Amino acid sequence: MTKLYFSKKKKKQEPRLFVIIGVLCLVFALLLIGPYLYSKTRTVLPAFVAPSIADAEPVFTEAKRLFDQGEADKAEQALKPLLKGKDPVFTPRAVLLLADIQIQRGQKEEALKSLSEACDSFQGSVEYPNLVSRKAQLLEEAGQVEEARSIYESVRDNAPSEQRSSGLLGLGRLAERDGKLFAARDLYREAVDGAPWGSAAWNEAVEEMGRLNVQLIFSSDESEESRYYTVESGDSLISIGIKLNTTQGLLVKANNISDVSRLTLGQRIKYTPKEFRIVIERSTCSLYLLDSRGLFKRYHVGLGKTGHETALGSYVLGNKQKDPTWFKPGAGPIPAGSPENELGSRWMPMVPVKEGLPTDLGIHGTIAPDTVGQYSSMGCARMTNTDVEELFDLVVRSTPVDVVDVYKPEDDAVPAALPEQHAETQ
Repeated sequence: MTKLYFSKKKKKQEPRLFVIIGVLCLVFALLLIGPYLYSKTRTVLPAFVAPSIADAEPVFTEAKRLFDQGEADKAEQALKPLLKGKDPVFTPRAVLLLADIQIQRGQKEEALKSLSEACDSFQGSVEYPNLVSRKAQLLEEAGQVEEARSIYESVRDNAPSEQRSSGLLGLGRLAERDGKLFAARDLYREAVDGAPWGSAAWNEAVEEMGRLNVQLIFSSDESEESRYYTVESGDSLISIGIKLNTTQGLLVKANNISDVSRLTLGQRIKYTPKEFRIVIERSTCSLYLLDSRGLFKRYHVGLGKTGHETALGSYVLGNKQKDPTWFKPGAGPIPAGSPENELGSRWMPMVPVKEGLPTDLGIHGTIAPDTVGQYSSMGCARMTNTDVEELFDLVVRSTPVDVVDVYKPEDDAVPAALPEQHAETQ
């Protein structure tokens, strides 16, 4: 029987025509609203699709900004595309930030899990030393000290030189935990020397090194740098300070002296010879206290506001004053302790080395500690009262002070000759 390709009965064509018309209408509608839909989905898709490498950095930067501003939930949401991705640099960084968020919430177990998984997935990443060091810190805090120590030692011994600081910091904390303060200080110092200047690891190491440097120089514990002076007839702490070119405050603290007027003949006085100098970095509101080895401690300062910028140049410290009276321009003297005395608890005038520099600048305390780190003064360097009192007991009159815009540590490779320093006579 012959196969029929066409029916003798004519089929209705209306439904097929309707389908064609519908498809054409749909295409036309998509052409009209497509751009609008695309613009809307762009705000949704990033939460589900991993960004390209080119987009990863701004995504991470925004998440970090949100976290720093206290918006942890928004920061975590912003991190999601990076956490879903496999970027060898920014995904590990995202995990580190996520761990910070989880720790802030008290979720240390979740943070340890996040870090452990990332350590397994990103062993070839440049961020791997930071991942394992952060994991080790959580283990350390959980009491798993030996496991943490093993990781820190591995980072110190195997990571690139510029990334060993996290391991050295961890080992420093463990040494300090064991009461080995000099060993801890040396590990922090090594971390400072190895980390890129201004990096997060460098900042952490600088804080720890400076804290221990001050603690040790003020302590009665003997060190490789410390010396002893034997009290002679007619000596006083003032005369001893002048002989040794050190401050009375340092001698009092390092020898646990409760009455400065009572010394005994033959008494041994501990002191640590130092030739300190100060560099104030205007661009970062930082004050660096330096010794012959390099950075001793970093302090934060408030500096001159617009129109009253702290003048760049070289100075030396003049006669230092405790509890100074403030002779406010255009007003009468404001006594020490007054809530209106902007000098706070200490005043150290900065005497210009060359002509043309202002003669009314100094380093002092403050009644407004929240302004430290800002450009809000009339040109002086203001510190918290706690910090300025500490610095006051470390540096003597005639200590050199350089105000620079940007401090370059490499310029100190061969220290310039410093003017002779003289201890204060108070």
